[in-house]
Amino acid sequence: MKGTNRTAPVPLVRDPPRAQPPRRTRRWAAFGGAVLAAFAALAACGKTPGPTGTTVPACASPGVTSTNVNIGLLYPNTGNSASLFGPFRAGVDARLGVANAAGGVNHRTVTYTWADDNSDPPTNLVAARRLVSVDNVFGLIESTSAASGSATYLRDLGVPVAGVSLETAWSTDRNMFSYSTLIATGASVSTWGDFIAAHGGHTAVIASAKFSATSVTIAREMTASLHSAGIRVVGTVDLTSPIDDGKIGREIRNSGADVLVGAVTGASFGQAIAGAHGEGAHLKVILSPTGYDQSLLKLFGKTFAGVYLFVDFLPFEVDPAAHQAFLNAMTIYSPQTQPPNGQAALSGWISTDMFLRGLTAAGPCPTRDRFIAGLRNVRDYDAGGLLPEPLNLSTSFGQISRCYTFLQVAADGSRFEVVPPAPRCGSKLG
Repeated sequence: MKGTNRTAPVPLVRDPPRAQPPRRTRRWAAFGGAVLAAFAALAACGKTPGPTGTTVPACASPGVTSTNVNIGLLYPNTGNSASLFGPFRAGVDARLGVANAAGGVNHRTVTYTWADDNSDPPTNLVAARRLVSVDNVFGLIESTSAASGSATYLRDLGVPVAGVSLETAWSTDRNMFSYSTLIATGASVSTWGDFIAAHGGHTAVIASAKFSATSVTIAREMTASLHSAGIRVVGTVDLTSPIDDGKIGREIRNSGADVLVGAVTGASFGQAIAGAHGEGAHLKVILSPTGYDQSLLKLFGKTFAGVYLFVDFLPFEVDPAAHQAFLNAMTIYSPQTQPPNGQAALSGWISTDMFLRGLTAAGPCPTRDRFIAGLRNVRDYDAGGLLPEPLNLSTSFGQISRCYTFLQVAADGSRFEVVPPAPRCGSKLG
């Protein structure tokens, strides 16, 4: 499978310096993982000197040695969702770079082996199996709309997973952790409908991709939210690629709707917006859960002017100190990602930060069970100030997020502006 079982470059390690491990080939990755696991099992009751002279337990847990914890990174490097999740890996590199420069977690460097799920649930399962059974990773950081493929497998093995919640498994499997839950079984929130009603919307058409389970589910949640605010959904348009801008624009215009709501990637939604404008659709409100990315503004320019978006973290426009730490790290460890202040990269940073919190909670000799129990017991997680309010990872489990910050693209299409109040919270539905 293309992209599977490749080892990412270990983020630059400073203070104290460490030699980077050699790049592993496919054969060496499988052989080395087995050797490390066997060695760790034999040494489980002993201790070995740590990288700074500190005595560090040599543990028998998968992926854990006296000097290193190797985890898996699973995301769509290819497939129909690749554009949405591509920069996620850069955020992971940046957060691990900072952690390793500070000495790692319990004197262990944290590295990863990555796999591509091709935006496809069956491939997601194959990739997860390889990471766990061949590469012997401790746990996973995951960002994909195909996580359902491996969710049951990872749950049954008790493998901890941190990442972006875009499917119901994140709200039902206790080994899966996310800083926000956009999708929960049979649930929605009034937040989106309330916002649209407050901005003059009355009838809506929803853009989704019929072959994406995540897109269909988000569209269903949006529909429930709109109905709760008295907004009638009069139609849907399918944005499965390839997209005919003119045809989609005419469908939106002919629906008579004054609201367009997206449940697709920012790039796909941009094409729908362009088509609607080109065909003379009269829209008062355009709202999308994706598209908070400077690169999309450069791509679509004034086509995006006036579009509303919402995010589940503090946006860069608020400019807290936590954002500066992220941007500084991106400059050092992921300089190829430009501009660095994208939603996917920040999601990678936060997801990795959450995984590191769980690894810390698991103690000096981490096990998967201790990781899950320790992280699930965290009651004040705020990603270093990047979340609107501290998150209780015990009581919030399975609950759809009610609070979001809304932004609007400026009239010249060059920047995002925060729409007060921020954040805006609604009520749970269903």
